[in-house]
Amino acid sequence: MRQLIVLLLSVFALPLAAQRIRSEMVVSPEWLASHLDRVTTIEIGDAPSYKTSHLPGARLVEMTELLSQQNGTPNELPSIQELEAVFTRAGAGGRGRIILYSRDPLLAARAWFTLDYLGHGQRAAILDGGFATWVDQGLPLTGTVTPVQAIPFHARVNVTALTRFKAMKELIRFREVLGSTLVVIDARPPQQFSGDEPGIDVPRAGHIPGAVNITWNENLTTGALARLLPERELRQLYAGAGANPTSTNVVYCRTGMQASLSYFVLRYLGYNATLYDGSYMEWSREATATIADRKGTRNAHETDPHLGLATNTR
Repeated sequence: MRQLIVLLLSVFALPLAAQRIRSEMVVSPEWLASHLDRVTTIEIGDAPSYKTSHLPGARLVEMTELLSQQNGTPNELPSIQELEAVFTRAGAGGRGRIILYSRDPLLAARAWFTLDYLGHGQRAAILDGGFATWVDQGLPLTGTVTPVQAIPFHARVNVTALTRFKAMKELIRFREVLGSTLVVIDARPPQQFSGDEPGIDVPRAGHIPGAVNITWNENLTTGALARLLPERELRQLYAGAGANPTSTNVVYCRTGMQASLSYFVLRYLGYNATLYDGSYMEWSREATATIADRKGTRNAHETDPHLGLATNTR
C-alpha cells in the first residue's frame, strides 16, 4: 500500500529537476578513455567474454548476479542484501562515478535500473554504444583481470523505481481518473503487444489495458553500432505515447529486461519513470488481471476459463 500511495502521489508531484536532460547518464568512448583511472568501470555480461577482452581496469558483474526468479517469473530483482554484496565485490561502494558497459545494450540498461533502484543512479552512467563502439574506435582492450578491492556498498532504496503487481493493478483501475498524467509503455515487439504472438511462457497474448507500444530498440540507432538516438528524436518518440515532463510513466515488457532500456531513456530525458518488473509474464498469469488485444479488453475467464491462473499477493 505504501508503494501505491507513493506512485499515485508521484503522478501529481513532479520534481523540478525533471525538466532537463540528464547528460551525465551517458558517456562517450572518448570521454571514458580519458577518465578510466578516475571512475569505476564495470562490464555487465559473462565471464568467458570478459576474460577474452575487456576495457582496461574494468571489473565484471555477471548479468545472472543481478537477476532472480520470483514465483515462476524470471529476471526479477534479487534481495537488497544480495545486490549489495554484488556491488561490494565489484568495488562499487563509496561515492565515485560508476560507468557501465555491455555487449548487449539491454544488460547495461538493466544494471543502471538496478543501481537506480538501490539509490545510486545519480552516480552511474552508461557507455554509449557499449563494447562494440569502443572496439570500433580502436580504443585499448586487455585480457588481464585486474584484482578488485571490495568496497562496502549500501543501498538507499528508491521505492518509486519499482512497481509491483498490486500497485500496477490499482493504477490501471484508476486510469480514467489519472488521465494523461499516467502513461503506460510496453517495450515488447509489436506482434506481442498486439496479441498476434504471446511470447515465451506467456499464457494470454495481448497487453496491459491502456498501454502504448514503443519497442525497446526504437531508442537506438540501427546498424552494428547501436547508440542512443539524439535527444530531440527520443523526446518525439515518447511524446507520441503521451510521455512528457509532467507525466508519470510506467514501463514494462515480458520480464522487465527490455523495459529497463525504456526506463533508462525516460530518466535520461528527465522524465518520471517506474518499472513494472513482473511485466507481462506476471500480468498474463494473474486471474484478476484484464488484458487487451485487437479484439478489445477481456478478463481471464473470457480469455480461457481453463487456464488455472494464480492470484498475486505482491
